[in-house]
This record gives sequence, C-alpha cells and structure tokens, in this order.
Amino acid sequence: MSTTELYKNLRDLNLKTGAKSLASQGTKIIVGIDFGTTFSGIAWANTHDAHINLIQQWPGLSSPQDKSSEKVQTQILYDGEAPGDFKWGYQVENGTSCHQWFKLDLESTYDPKEKALANRYPLTNRLLSTVDHNAQQLTADYLSALKRHLIYMLQLHLGELQATETPLQFILTVPAVWSEIAKEKTLSAAEEAGLGKDAPILLVSEPEAAATYALQRQDWRYLKPGDTFVVCDAGGGTVDLISYTVVKLEPILEVKEAAPGAGGLCGSTYLNRRFREYLEARLSNQDGWDEEVLKEAMEHFDQMVKIQYTSTSKDQSWKVPVTGLANNESLSVKRGKLVLKSEDVKQILEPVIGQVVKLVLEQIRTTSGEVKAVLLVGGFGTSMYLRERIKEAVSKNIEVIQPPYGWSAVVRGAVLKGLAQSDPKHSKVRLTSRMARKHLGTRASVIFDEMIHSLMDLRYFDAYDGTWRTTAMNWFIKKGDTVNEDKPYPFYFYQTSLVADGPPEDVTLYVYCDRTNRSAVVYQDEEVEMLAELTVGIGELPKDALDIKTGKDNRLYYVLRFSVEVTYQSASTKYELVHKGKRYSSVTIEYV
Repeated sequence: MSTTELYKNLRDLNLKTGAKSLASQGTKIIVGIDFGTTFSGIAWANTHDAHINLIQQWPGLSSPQDKSSEKVQTQILYDGEAPGDFKWGYQVENGTSCHQWFKLDLESTYDPKEKALANRYPLTNRLLSTVDHNAQQLTADYLSALKRHLIYMLQLHLGELQATETPLQFILTVPAVWSEIAKEKTLSAAEEAGLGKDAPILLVSEPEAAATYALQRQDWRYLKPGDTFVVCDAGGGTVDLISYTVVKLEPILEVKEAAPGAGGLCGSTYLNRRFREYLEARLSNQDGWDEEVLKEAMEHFDQMVKIQYTSTSKDQSWKVPVTGLANNESLSVKRGKLVLKSEDVKQILEPVIGQVVKLVLEQIRTTSGEVKAVLLVGGFGTSMYLRERIKEAVSKNIEVIQPPYGWSAVVRGAVLKGLAQSDPKHSKVRLTSRMARKHLGTRASVIFDEMIHSLMDLRYFDAYDGTWRTTAMNWFIKKGDTVNEDKPYPFYFYQTSLVADGPPEDVTLYVYCDRTNRSAVVYQDEEVEMLAELTVGIGELPKDALDIKTGKDNRLYYVLRFSVEVTYQSASTKYELVHKGKRYSSVTIEYV
C-alpha cells in the first residue's frame, strides 16, 4: 500500500468513526511561518499537546537525495495567464529566471551602508517586480501557496475533519530591523493570502523567535542571573542580532533584552554571488562556457565548498565541475574540473563573513553587561567557518555556540511564541522586556524655554493660555529605553479650537522616529522621519468630552484632553485612545 493510499484510508476511518474534532475540544493549531529571503519554512502544533511538527515535504522534491528539506525556496515563476498560475519553491527548475528576493523589496528604508553587498553583487537571474507582480503581490501569492501546502499536509497528518474544522493561528516572522511600513506590507500580504481567516496574524521578530527556541533547547545548568549573551540569526539574505540578559532561571527561564537589536544585508547568498562573479571573470570567455556549466558549478559550491570550508583547510583544494571546458593549466581546469585552492575560497568568503563578524562585535560592544556567549542560528549560522571567524574575533571568555536545528530555529520558535500566547502553561522561556530600537515621538506645542529652545524665531504667542510657545519634539520613547509588551506607554495631548469654528470631528497626530544613535534632539531635523499618521476618531467619545473654556483673550475655546497608549510587541505596535480612563479602539494608523 502506498503512503498516499494509507493516508486516504486513515482519513476515511477518521470521518466514518465520527472522531471528535480538535476544535470541539477548544483546541486550535498554531502555525509558524518563517518567510525568508531565500528559503521559507512552516511548522505547526496544536494547543492540546504542543508538539512541534516541521513540514519537510514540498512539491517538486523528487530526486532520491532531496526527499525532504526543512525549508523551501522563496521563489515564484508565473507560467500562465490566470492570476493563480505559478510555480513556486522546488517546482521552479534551478537556473530559471524567476521572482526571487522579493521579500527585501518590502523594505525601502535600508541604510545605504547595509545595502553595500546587495548593490555590489546583484542577483542576475532575478525577475524585477512589475505593476502586476510587485513585492507585496508576490509575497501574497507565495504565502497563499505555503498555506495551501500546509492544509494539504494537515489533511495527511490529521484527516480532513481535523484539518478543515480546527481554527488556525498564524505566527509570521519578520526581520527585527524592519520598518513599520515593511511590516505593514507583509501583514497586508499575509491577510490577502488568507492567513488571518480564523484569528489575527501575530508578527514576531526573527531573532526573538530563534532565541526562544534555542534557549528552550539549550542546557542552561551553568547559567546564573545576570549572565548575558548575543543571538546572531544569520540567514540567506539578512543577519539579525539581539542581546539578552538572564533575569531568573526558575520556574521558567526569564530574560530581558540587553541592547537594541541590529542587523544588515550580508546573508549567505552573497557568498554564492561572489563565487558567480569569480567564475564569470575567470571562465566566461572559454569555449564551452554556458548557463548549464555555470549552474552545475554554482550548485557544487553551494552544497559542498562553502559548507566544508574551515580555517583548517589551508592545504585542501576543491574540484568544481565545469563539464565541457577544455584543459587549461593557467586557469586550473583539468578533466572538466576547476581546481579551487583554499586561498581562492577564503578570498570569496571573507568580505561577507567579515561583515557578519563586524556586526557581532558591534552588538557585543553596545550590550550592557559582560557577554558570556554568542548563539549562531539560521542557515548561514550553521557555517563552521563563520563560527571560527567569530571565535577568533571575540574575547577568549566568550563561547560561540551553534544550537541544534539552527536552520529551522526561527520557525520552531514562532510556534513556541504562539503557544505561549495561547496558554502561558506552554511557555518555558519568557522575555520580560525589550529595548527600544529608535526614538519615537511627536511634534508638540510646548512652553518656550530659553534654556532649552535656542531658536527664538520659532516661538509664537498662544492666545488661549497667554504664553509663548514653540513646536518641538516630544519623545515618548527614546532609543535604548526598556519597554514591556504587558505595559502600555501613554503620551498625553490637549487640543484647543475656537467654539466659533464648531466642534472638531477628529484629531490627526503624526508620529516621528529617529533611528540614529545620538541623544534625542529638541527640534526636528533631516534625521527625524515621519513614521505614521494616527487619526483619532472623536465621534466615539461622550458628548461632554469637549470642555468649553475662556481663553486669556476672552474668547471661548473647545479643550480636548486625551492620551494615546502605545503597546510594543515583538514586531508590531498597538495604539489606543484613552479619555478619562476609558479606552477607545478608534485610532486609525497609516504608515508613511
């Protein structure tokens, strides 16, 4: 009996016996999706037993050595006229021009320094985004394909009754350094793909998810409160870093962020791009060179050379297939093989590896407390050479650890985050607080103070209260501040308007951010960017919310006093209007 027939018989038996659905028992399925730049993963668990199941079978995996994989390629090839006609993941033949790396097109605010490698080594077989297939639409289509495959796998494992009736809660991971608008685009694409059908989608930062899983798996008998470590999530496109300090060990491990997170575009795919440049510069003028030769050589480098290379490989050489090329001693080509010396490989790897090492050292430098260990996770994080280079660069007292299941740590951790949110009893690791990654605030009218406000020409007279005022930055969160997702942070406002002009209908607030490492500035400058527009609906408030006061100029004014409470979560922010102690869900957010 084939596997497919077996699963079909099990499904039929499940339906015939009238098995109770998980949903009828109050259970739901937590689904983690690691939407990656080059590869993506799916894991799931039901809230009844909390066992994590990692999907490892994918459409298009057919060769004996490729029967399973922890992840699937993040790529799409549209091959028909209908909107849903596309191949994805392993269905796309290697070397075919297709849509890749579109995840990074969701983010438009990368620092030019972070994009140095991306600009230097562009992806040559990547189809550019179009009006019909922009980054958000590509993401929506790709996520919809992941969801369809998830449902298929759930039906195989649980039967159609369980798979179709049990509500799904999706946890989607995003880079920690992404802007709010990039997260909003990702969330919108996920909703378009149907991920929010049963429950709101939860966004979680990739390094936080990876850390959650790694910390749960690690043996922490030698840890003590106050110990600090850095998590480096090195993937195909991005590298994210985050620092934690142990708060307590019992009854569960509690940690807090010890430094604002950092990251960059220096993932492992840039190693492949550098090797491609090396090959083309060396061999592209030779008879017999074509895309097939390049494809075979790239696959060998990706699957063998860059994985096997270590600092102890000084006397080793690698024979990369370049089938069809004539022998050429000066080019080190012999019998259809290109001989790569250890020094050649090192020169290819080093610029990218060096950038990751630089990020790790900078994260250690900005971390409060003595760092005891660096945890390497992600696909690139499994590289032995990367571990060796980091170990060489850091203090001898710092351990560099590669936890088990490093490539799938993010998606497994996403499921753990979802389980913990569903029921705290599932939580074995708790993050008590984070550190703000940027200054956040608004422009507000404040009383002019010559000791603080140096720009006399920016002051104005307020007829309502008879004071000299100026418009300055009002920072309600400063970079490096400790924030807790269980604690809302309020910022207070009052607005005045003449009664003669009629009552206000709503209030629009603009939120600004400053991502630099400097202290919070008094006035807005070119580094202070508008982040979001908040529209506060006044219509929901009681009629007596507007006070009528007489101003210093003896005219009548409407005076509205309120606060907006901000709650900071792993990768999202929630805003609520508060008036006289009552919360109103009437804040509309538009990121700019």
